[in-house]
Amino acid sequence: MPRQPASVAARIGVTCFALLAVVVCGALGWWQWTRAQERAVTVAPQASVPIADVAAPATRAGTAIGRQVSVSGTWADEDAVLISGRSVDGNDAVLLVRALTVDADATGTGNPATLAVIVGWRPAASPMGPDDGPAHVTLSGYLRAPEEATPASGTAGEAIPGTVWSDTISPSELAQTWPSPLYSVVFADFAGTQSWEALPPPPPEQHLNIRSLLYALEWWVFGGFAVFIAVRWIRDNGRNASSENHTV
Repeated sequence: MPRQPASVAARIGVTCFALLAVVVCGALGWWQWTRAQERAVTVAPQASVPIADVAAPATRAGTAIGRQVSVSGTWADEDAVLISGRSVDGNDAVLLVRALTVDADATGTGNPATLAVIVGWRPAASPMGPDDGPAHVTLSGYLRAPEEATPASGTAGEAIPGTVWSDTISPSELAQTWPSPLYSVVFADFAGTQSWEALPPPPPEQHLNIRSLLYALEWWVFGGFAVFIAVRWIRDNGRNASSENHTV
């Protein structure tokens, strides 16, 4: 029994299906493509909140990184840490990190805890100790990820009373001398002090999410395959219709 040629309505239906598949798969592919080009925001745009709302002592940083927070506490009677080998705005710099004993009612746990605070930076050629000021402070800033301890940490620099040298801001390393518990995040103060300029947040970073990129390509392949099947079906049925006409 000869194969019946496809009707005009059937061809139109298949064409519409192919166009719909192209639109849907193209849109989903584009959505995945935009997700693949992730932009890492170093300081989240949300309004500042108390530190207890986003981070707790001795817990993983999680989504706290980049959040703007406020914190109240007293500067601990511990040596400040001078962080060497940094660059700020193209200048060789040294950072000042101090231990802040966060008030018990500000940690969310009912107990005080120690927070590493980046007070600010100075040119590497002119390091100094912390400025004098009130012992109890309320600071506004943002949270940064902790750094890894390194074998070279503690490299000696110019001896400055009340300070020690390091090349990393690692809470796990600071916990060896600072009171526990420590926050796993690092706090960068927005204000700075008279002698220490506030550390600017690093610029946002652009990077490619490979998984989302593969999903985007997958959707586009699906759309292309739908078009291929539709074109092949219409062509084959068009040939059948032509053959039937010639036979008659």
